[in-house]
Amino acid sequence: MFGQSEYKNEYQPLGYLGRIPLYLTTILVIVYVAAMVALALLRAGNAAGLSEMLAFYTDSILQHFQFWRFFTYPLVNGPTLWFAVEMYLLYSFGREVERFVGRTAFGALYFSLVVLGPCLLTAAGTWVPAELFGSGTVNLALFIAFCAIYPNVEIFWTFKAKWIAAVIIGINSLQLLAGHVYITLLILWATCLLAFLFIKYLRGQLGINFSLRDYLRQRRSRRSLRAVPSPRPPPRRKQAPTEREDVIESIDPLLDKIAKHGIGSLTPREREKLEQARAELLKKNAP
Repeated sequence: MFGQSEYKNEYQPLGYLGRIPLYLTTILVIVYVAAMVALALLRAGNAAGLSEMLAFYTDSILQHFQFWRFFTYPLVNGPTLWFAVEMYLLYSFGREVERFVGRTAFGALYFSLVVLGPCLLTAAGTWVPAELFGSGTVNLALFIAFCAIYPNVEIFWTFKAKWIAAVIIGINSLQLLAGHVYITLLILWATCLLAFLFIKYLRGQLGINFSLRDYLRQRRSRRSLRAVPSPRPPPRRKQAPTEREDVIESIDPLLDKIAKHGIGSLTPREREKLEQARAELLKKNAP
């Protein structure tokens, strides 16, 4: 059943900060807040160059190959009231997603949401140069993942999660359409769709039976197994010929000579040898 696994540590906190459990979501909130405070202090000291180094620009990728921007652009946030609300939503709903799908699956989901937008912008950057910064779209998509898990749970008084998600996506889409920001609108829809399909896949509702976790586990087990050579049978010792075999081997040339040229071709010595062999065989076979 989804949500239950033999990997019990996947659903437990990494540790505790006092009485606060440290999930991966908690660490993300701490990193975002620390980055926001650091950038605000740098701007106050007229040293805002770090923000430019962290934000995503398609020209920086296509011309200068600054690929770290794929991962650092969500750290560029301003000290606004919306950022505080966003961090509260990330801590509350992101933690529930992590506790439900497990830490590894949550990390894969969040990583995919972070890099999806820059990948789309890089693909379109040849025609439409664009920029991207802030964590709003990524964390909104994570809220969509929560709504995909608990669509009918009531939050914010008596409103169901699925209707709140629909209202938020609708309002943001109308704002972007009105501002003719079509690339950002595409990123919004793509990240939300990715989060929704990711949860559906983990719950087995897409009809896809492939499990990445099981596949990697099988690959590890195959690498750990070593081929054990099968034991070779001991070499057979050549048995010493018996006396009867010695007698037969000794008269084989004589029998061949008789078959080709007849018994009259034997010399007296050969006849004597043949007679001795015949006598020995009769002696061995006698009861």
